[in-house]
Amino acid sequence: MKQARALLAEALRLQTLVHDDERLRNEFPRLSRPVADTFRDYEDHFRYQWHQDNGRGRLIYARYLSIAQDLRIATTILRGAVRYENAGSIAIKRAEIRQAIRKLSGLIRDGISGGPDEVEAMGAIEALV
Repeated sequence: MKQARALLAEALRLQTLVHDDERLRNEFPRLSRPVADTFRDYEDHFRYQWHQDNGRGRLIYARYLSIAQDLRIATTILRGAVRYENAGSIAIKRAEIRQAIRKLSGLIRDGISGGPDEVEAMGAIEALV
């Protein structure tokens, strides 16, 4: 999926930016807002795809949407943590970004590995929405 790979590339770019302390202090505050806006665009795309698809495809789009939201929120909170020099929050958000990248790369590589139980769970989620 082309958009998922583009999301992964953007997330890896973010990870490279926040991994280095100097780049985090100097470049991240300037670049964080456009990066967060990019993740919001991916959210919108995957939300649209989720509404258009029926069946098993909805589950994968919901997962992509969730990961894009996690990355956007982590980027926004990390911007505040860098601004106020909160080392604990910076470390947590770095870990969350790494975790989101691992989930995204696993999802792209393996797809949905579950069986019919996940489809039934998706039906229960749709009933709540």
